[in-house]
Amino acid sequence: MVDAVLLVLREVLEAALILSLLLALSSKFQLNFRWSFFALAAGIVGSWLLAQYAYEIADAMDGTGQELLNAFLYCAVILSVIFLGLLILPLAFKPASSASTISRKIAINRHRLVYSLFIIIVGFSLAREGSEIWIYLSGYTHQPDKLSSALIGAAIGAGIGMSLGAITYYVFAFMSKKYFLPVFLVVITLLAGGLSMQIAKQLMQIGLLDSGAPLWDSSFLVNEHSWLGELLYALVGYDSRPAPIQGLFYLLTVAPILLACVWHAWRLRVIAHE
Repeated sequence: MVDAVLLVLREVLEAALILSLLLALSSKFQLNFRWSFFALAAGIVGSWLLAQYAYEIADAMDGTGQELLNAFLYCAVILSVIFLGLLILPLAFKPASSASTISRKIAINRHRLVYSLFIIIVGFSLAREGSEIWIYLSGYTHQPDKLSSALIGAAIGAGIGMSLGAITYYVFAFMSKKYFLPVFLVVITLLAGGLSMQIAKQLMQIGLLDSGAPLWDSSFLVNEHSWLGELLYALVGYDSRPAPIQGLFYLLTVAPILLACVWHAWRLRVIAHE
């Protein structure tokens, strides 16, 4: 049961956090929530299809199909997160006034692409994480004596993950508008960075990238298979023994938003001195 709790918690928590953050963003800017129904539907159906054809996918591309597909899904989510971050980043550097609040709402509503990005981010994340749960539980279909225990563990893990997601939503939804966008951008960037490390890990598993000696070993502090390790994995893609290439992928992922933040801050300072 404990294994089921940890596995489902890890898979559900990552998708729940991403969904909660985007719902909070929608709430702050008074965007329509209908996109979430399309995203959830696409994610659930996608996860079931990935689980149903798991063996065919795994055998494709000379046995590397599963890893390549995972890398593609992660990459799509990361690129969408980066694009979304760059899209809303200028709004974080506007003065906090009633006029700017109105302009923020107008500005973000002009970009209909935002809804598409939301659906891609949530739908692909849920499809990837949900398929792991389907595959795990399907392994117990021929073991009725263990199936009930696995289902109970899965329900507990899903409940914890969704509860943490709900807490995240309310924390961000009730956060002051002054701090919302900066904190949102930091968290969503860290999530994207964590996903980039998973891309590197998938490519290392099939030999497309060289793992090399780990940058460090923090397993003595936090084991990545512990409760805290699973939580950190979902939040920032924690790996107790990250390879150098994983660190490079992480830096390349967070760099665009970080550089854009520096540029906007410099531009705002120049304007202030004119």
